[in-house]
Amino acid sequence: MRLRGGRVTAAKAGSALALLATGHLPRQIVFERAQAQDLGTIWQLLDLSSLPLEDVTEALLEHFLVGRLDTRIIGVVGLERYQDVALLRSLAVAKEHFGVGFGRQLVAAAEKLAADMKITSIYLLTTTADRFFEGLGFRRLQRDLAPLAIKNFYQFASLCPASAVLMVKP
Repeated sequence: MRLRGGRVTAAKAGSALALLATGHLPRQIVFERAQAQDLGTIWQLLDLSSLPLEDVTEALLEHFLVGRLDTRIIGVVGLERYQDVALLRSLAVAKEHFGVGFGRQLVAAAEKLAADMKITSIYLLTTTADRFFEGLGFRRLQRDLAPLAIKNFYQFASLCPASAVLMVKP
């Protein structure tokens, strides 16, 4: 069995087989704008992924996407925009769907949304996923080199620890 996203491990194969057994193809999810009624599920995904959720409000959902298998939300990603730059944030995938490429698909959907919004650069902060994002074309950047717009985001200034890696993709 071969899945998009690289080598198939036993964990990936098990997750994919479980999806196939239920009639779901592991490489296809539907992306849509997050709605107010999705907020509780988004908070759960963020909490289970140990990501900040205290500032994720209904108003912030304007540029958030959810990924669904049937009607179930299995992933989320958000953009916070300021002029022509954005902060990619809150990327979370349900643990039972790890390793089959849904995170990559969510980032690609966010990048498409950013392009539609005429965003020129996407920044992000991570404490655990820098290698994942490097594989998607993001590069590390010293925090003091972040544009003022990014430094002013609450997530940059307060929520993420100073040890978080800043990354950018032009």
